[in-house]
Amino acid sequence: MEYPTNKEFVMKSLAALGLVLLISAPMANAEESSFVKSAQKARFIHGENLVTGVVPDRGVVTYARQQTPQERAAGLSAVAVTPNGDVYESGIDPEDVALLEEAIRALEILGRTPSSPGAPPSQPTVDGRDLLTPKAIIGTDDRVQVTTTTVSPYWHIGRIAVGCTGTLITPKHVLTAGHCVSNGAGSFYSALDFTVAQNGSSQPWGTRTWATAVTTTAWHTTGNFDYDYALIVLTSPAHGGNAGWGVYSGGTHSITGYPGDKPFGTMWTHSGPVSTSGSFRLCYTIDTTGGQSGSGIADTGNVVRGVHTTGSSTQNCGTRLTSTVYNTLQNWIATYP
Repeated sequence: MEYPTNKEFVMKSLAALGLVLLISAPMANAEESSFVKSAQKARFIHGENLVTGVVPDRGVVTYARQQTPQERAAGLSAVAVTPNGDVYESGIDPEDVALLEEAIRALEILGRTPSSPGAPPSQPTVDGRDLLTPKAIIGTDDRVQVTTTTVSPYWHIGRIAVGCTGTLITPKHVLTAGHCVSNGAGSFYSALDFTVAQNGSSQPWGTRTWATAVTTTAWHTTGNFDYDYALIVLTSPAHGGNAGWGVYSGGTHSITGYPGDKPFGTMWTHSGPVSTSGSFRLCYTIDTTGGQSGSGIADTGNVVRGVHTTGSSTQNCGTRLTSTVYNTLQNWIATYP
């Protein structure tokens, strides 16, 4: 399939990073989507709690194989789906990948690693009365189970019906793993409704239905774990707030989510050091189990810097938020506000 808007994607991506390029081609129309509707309908896998097992990690990256331009282009291309099965595709020409990556490297050299701030939610109410009074966690949080999910930083984390975890990075956009929306072999999951701050049977802000899910072409079609991340767009804001998120920069991080081996709908957390594994991945010995796929990897300032995806008996790993991934997510958010 040819993508007539390749240049638009590159230009919109560069604009999202604040980079102004002087080129001969005209600037893309910001209101014109780079996603093209496919003639084929989506294949869905129906049912809830389908993604609750541990996705095996492939081990420590001992060498960095140079990806082909086609593989890198697939990682920057995307596929979106709606609940009624409409599919939209956005592609980037392999020749344009080098242009985008060079511009991003230039920004990184200048120290311009992008991030987006968080915002607190509105308070859940019953008959107009406040349901809770938010409070800050003081000192080191040594708990395993999060018993108060409606306080910072937990109030932006939620459970996805398919059996995964996600984090609000805007009031309507949930960051999660690619394998939580697609099986990596061309089929999508249909149970993508999101319940923020769920605590057992308690759902303080209720559940929001999903309008669109977007993941990389590299994950959706070939199951490439280097590009295992996704965005779920909700039909309405979950509670008006969102977590901060940005490019990974090292240090201690925490992973908080809804493990499948604990009582249903309960939130659990653990923290520890995180290190890079190749150019695309983060690895750690932070405890996780199935059901926590899609959890944000958050730094000590509670800014999400990665997405938890895989596990093993020796290490757990996730997708690293690089400048390229950040830029790609911003393009998706702009396309599906």
